[in-house]
Amino acid sequence: MNRRFALAVAMVALLAASAGCLGYVTGGGEVTNETLDAEPPREYDFDADRDAAFELSTDARYTVVYDLSGRDELRLYRQTPYAGDQPLEFEAFRYRYPDGEVVTGSEFRARGGEVERTPDETWIRLADDMEGGKVAFSGAGSPRRFTSLAYVEGSYAVTLPPGFSTDFPLVGHVSPRSYEVETVGDRDRIVWEEVTGSIVVQAYRETDLVVFGGILAVAILVAVVGTLRFKRQLEELRERRREMGVGVYDDEDDDGFL
Repeated sequence: MNRRFALAVAMVALLAASAGCLGYVTGGGEVTNETLDAEPPREYDFDADRDAAFELSTDARYTVVYDLSGRDELRLYRQTPYAGDQPLEFEAFRYRYPDGEVVTGSEFRARGGEVERTPDETWIRLADDMEGGKVAFSGAGSPRRFTSLAYVEGSYAVTLPPGFSTDFPLVGHVSPRSYEVETVGDRDRIVWEEVTGSIVVQAYRETDLVVFGGILAVAILVAVVGTLRFKRQLEELRERRREMGVGVYDDEDDDGFL
């Protein structure tokens, strides 16, 4: 029995090691041109005046534009508690040259740019003639709780979907705290002048406050009714004990149970 168990453990370890080695050999999975050339969920705002500008939507897809001025590469990854760093997955890649020309992912590669995925990260590397441009892509992210590492240092902006807000503290949260909120049309935009670690935006639909308020009111009502019922039952129990003459006196502290 022990020998069989040891053999099973050895086989599992061998398979795990083989999978890990295979991952490194294959580069963690190729980012295909079809993925990079996919149509973005909406038009990218390449004119955003931030080093990183996110736009959130109710379809659980975000878009982001990074200004790569002064940089020739961008490392994208997500942190996990048990598996360590993992490559960030995205699609609908676009690159805009400083003169305004926008190219797809496959064209970006054809002109010397690189989009490479390893087991730990995804790299975007610019060709020599691409200095000063911007990259944009789309990924999965909910407006109700959106998080991102600061892959570039500098100013950041997160535009919420119409009707969403972070004003109410119990259901809204923004980090880092040194932010301002701008109104752009019918949307709130959260802006930071400097971000170096990560951002967290927890937003809510303003109509959700009605539901939240109703739930809170019902919870308070249930608590009040439960307290009154408990006190009534306590008084009934005290009265029965008085009738039986079991150690209950009229001058007892009202805070006592019996």
